[in-house]
Amino acid sequence: MKRRNFIKTSCLSCLGAAVLGALSQGCSPFHLVTVGIENNRVSLKKSEFIVLKKEKKAWRKWVLVKTERLPFPLGVYRFDEGRYAASYLECTHQHCEIAPEGDYLQCPCHGSEFSNEGKLQKGPAEADLKTFHITADAHNIYIHLL
Repeated sequence: MKRRNFIKTSCLSCLGAAVLGALSQGCSPFHLVTVGIENNRVSLKKSEFIVLKKEKKAWRKWVLVKTERLPFPLGVYRFDEGRYAASYLECTHQHCEIAPEGDYLQCPCHGSEFSNEGKLQKGPAEADLKTFHITADAHNIYIHLL
């Protein structure tokens, strides 16, 4: 095998392993949900944030919400029972998809960082993420897209 092919194959294998690891539900710090849009809002069940660990209820920090109409997912962060934040996960720098990293969001393309509320923390991006107004009832969170 030529050196160039070896390096290319090795890099692709590592990338594939990283992607599969990130998508693995057991290892992921977030949960992916696919929902529809109705009346310009997304409805998300609060129970999507619940995870059972050794028969005890724990809370996910992030739920990623994918819709058919939006090319990038929404990142919904849970602060506590009554407070959530929703950001559109498209980097304002060069339009890469952003991913949750603990309590913040990071762009894998150039390293821009955003708070869990979508506020720019570190460039090269120069603007905050698009964010959305949220309302809630006893069982659901409503993300208003307009």
